Amino acid sequence: MEPIIQFLLTPVGMILTGIVLVVLIIGGIYNRFVSLRNRVEEAFRAIDAYLEQRFDQLTKLADAVASYNEHERKTHTELAKIRSGYRTMSPDEKIAAANEVEGLESRMRVQIERYPELKASEIYKDLTKAITDIEEKLSASRRSYNANVYKFNTKLGQFPTNILGSIMGFKKAEMFKATEEKRQDIDLRGRLRGE
Repeated sequence: MEPIIQFLLTPVGMILTGIVLVVLIIGGIYNRFVSLRNRVEEAFRAIDAYLEQRFDQLTKLADAVASYNEHERKTHTELAKIRSGYRTMSPDEKIAAANEVEGLESRMRVQIERYPELKASEIYKDLTKAITDIEEKLSASRRSYNANVYKFNTKLGQFPTNILGSIMGFKKAEMFKATEEKRQDIDLRGRLRGE
């Protein structure tokens, strides 16, 4: 044991000890970034799966609505267009597509208000229940995703990990944001009066 201590106290031993410590610190930082990045990716995959389920359910609902009025086929066509390219989109494009679908979903709900007989149908009831379930899961997944993105981006923005993260090629991740339509105040009084 004594020869090891004597070696570590020599200039060469101190330099080697310093190098080992620096490598361990950099390795630890790198591993933390990889862990955070993987959590972000895992959370996004959950959102991705729920978005695909949502597309399926909304397509079925759009079919039901479109069968009541030819004019509503536009919503169905837009939804189908987004859905067809979804699997090949990048994560940022998928986030934008999800936001666009939220707008379509809101428009579809307005269209549904015009057809009281549709709201009484069992198909409609089953589809809206399934969509509500998916929306709740999607909301929880978005919160988890945004929490993981926040941790990753915070680590990437803090000193000295920001320098090492940049050198290692890590880039900030995008958070899911509420669409402009979702941020607007709802005229509940008008809705209750049927306006």
